[in-house]
Amino acid sequence: MFIVIVGGGKVGSYLTRALLQQHHEVVVVEKEERKAKMLERLIEQEVTVVGDGCDPYVLEQAGVGRADVVVADTGDDEDNLVVCLIAKKRTKARCIARVNNPRNKQIFESLDPEDPVTVISSTEILLDVLNERVNAQNYGGGLEYAHLFGKGDLDLIKVALPTESPYAGKRLSEVRFPPNSAVVALDRTSEDLLIPNGETALRAGDRLLVVVKTGDGEAVRKALTGAPQ
Repeated sequence: MFIVIVGGGKVGSYLTRALLQQHHEVVVVEKEERKAKMLERLIEQEVTVVGDGCDPYVLEQAGVGRADVVVADTGDDEDNLVVCLIAKKRTKARCIARVNNPRNKQIFESLDPEDPVTVISSTEILLDVLNERVNAQNYGGGLEYAHLFGKGDLDLIKVALPTESPYAGKRLSEVRFPPNSAVVALDRTSEDLLIPNGETALRAGDRLLVVVKTGDGEAVRKALTGAPQ
């Protein structure tokens, strides 16, 4: 499957890495050259087109005309809306859009009633998880586990980085996580919740929120301890 992602920030970077691990073809459109280079260093592969994803010419350079899926993942709802409008007009690709303000969700959903945009609102997902979908259980070794999205095969886990971990003081990108896993946040004592990237330095006691395939939670815990898998 060929996927065009517009927005090479932290979410886009982890999404790109996960998709490449699943052997999809991915191109990322990012307007800031610095972010584009950081993403390519993280995944060790040239996948970016530097430019404004709201520019039809830039999207054509990225190969949007043959895309199976277009993901609008910038931090600006207006830009994401423009990306979806261009994709809908010029391609038959399925569109997925990140919506930062839940109030804008209906606007995206009304773009094409016959083939609606799939809208991802992180605010609504978090509320949904907190209010309805999380059935947390405590496991040994500081691993907290929660099923995500009842019909899917993903888990959200929270796992602490042990004091004796060989990765304390190392970059997140140095940890060998199992395939199909992505660190989505880092909970650090006395600090706001962080959205990490590959360059984030880990500290003993950090609590990592990781999305994994069901059953891989223990493998993540072992990865952080340096234990053989």
